Amino acid sequence: MDMKPYIGVWTSRNEMLQMGFKEALRFYADCGITVIVEGYGAYHPEYYKNLRYPVVERREEHPTLEEVRQMAEEVGIEVEVVMDPKEGPGVRKYPETAIMDVFGNRSTLVACPSNPDVQALTLARLRDLLENNDWVSRVEFDGLYIDMHQRMTNRRGQPPALYPLHHLAPESCFCEYCKAIAREEGANMERIEEAVKEVVKVSLEPSYEAFLRISDTFRGHYDVVRYFLGRPELLEWIRIRCLILERAFEAIYETIKSIDPKVKISHDMLPPTWSWSLAQDYRRHRAYADNFKIIFFNKRTGSYEANPLIAIKDADPEIPDGDIMDLFSRLTGYEGPLSLSAFSQEGFPPINVYYELRKAREEVGASFPLIAGIVGDAPARPEDVEAAVEASAKGGADGFCLHTWYGHTTPSNYAAFGNKAREFAKPL
Repeated sequence: MDMKPYIGVWTSRNEMLQMGFKEALRFYADCGITVIVEGYGAYHPEYYKNLRYPVVERREEHPTLEEVRQMAEEVGIEVEVVMDPKEGPGVRKYPETAIMDVFGNRSTLVACPSNPDVQALTLARLRDLLENNDWVSRVEFDGLYIDMHQRMTNRRGQPPALYPLHHLAPESCFCEYCKAIAREEGANMERIEEAVKEVVKVSLEPSYEAFLRISDTFRGHYDVVRYFLGRPELLEWIRIRCLILERAFEAIYETIKSIDPKVKISHDMLPPTWSWSLAQDYRRHRAYADNFKIIFFNKRTGSYEANPLIAIKDADPEIPDGDIMDLFSRLTGYEGPLSLSAFSQEGFPPINVYYELRKAREEVGASFPLIAGIVGDAPARPEDVEAAVEASAKGGADGFCLHTWYGHTTPSNYAAFGNKAREFAKPL
């Protein structure tokens, strides 16, 4: 495999269909893109016949993955195949496969990576992909984590939860499989459940008095240590969750490498500031990846982080907007506008991308490849995209990937991303 600079694009099929696949790929190549992230929709029934849950047979849409590869190859672009280990067999249809919170509620979005049937399906999909496409050299996993919700988008309408309690006391996963692994690791699950329930109940009942109690006592990062000293079960639970997820990372890694050791494995990671709250541990999990792709909350996606804060305000309008943002800023190290309205419109300024990359680099060491995922959708302008790429390069990024999930990435943003990424990207 030729070692090209990693300048990727994570786009939607709809966008490429509207433009025309060949035309879109030529445009990407002109912008300096070297890798396109594409899904796998084929189905070979022999890989799934022994699974507990039936897999709905489907035909691969045109253009197929192989057809996309051929078109991309003509313009010098490599295809990286993305898979989502959180899908499982479908948690709405099979709720018993979903992540479970400490009160016994099941997620409507995310399958539990510890569930053996979910894991069996993920590994079957991998074998299906790699054994029927011997050209695949890169596989990306779209967020392997433990969480009840989708923090990547933080949809409106979720129940309010006070910061930092819902991070310090992760409410999931307490399914039978996760608890069994935790006990194997020596955890006292009864004490952990009791401690988590106590904190989560406070978190989910926001009031001005409760908010003031937190705001007045969490004045800085050191106060988190003080909080854990009085509740050591919470810190133990955070550690155990990372060990639980490590088993899923390891199973994926060993399956891929047993089929083809040359395939590069990329895992999408939340920024280090709160990746641990979703059970992602940069230090431990790096052993089961060839690179990490860090999804940064600049601009468009960053603006969604305002939704949980707005939910607190909606639950108790007496809490001042500025106080909510002030607490958020102190806890996360966020630098930017300290008003909910400005934050909801602008998201995270580029300086935050720099700091997150610096933290990630410190966690994984100097030689482990890090790819900065930059969101290119409006309201980001070309200069915003360029600033985010430059900030991540300064922080230690080796490669870059433009995320265009929402379909509002302008041609000028693509060009700005490619031009700036060419200055800094390294062969990976």
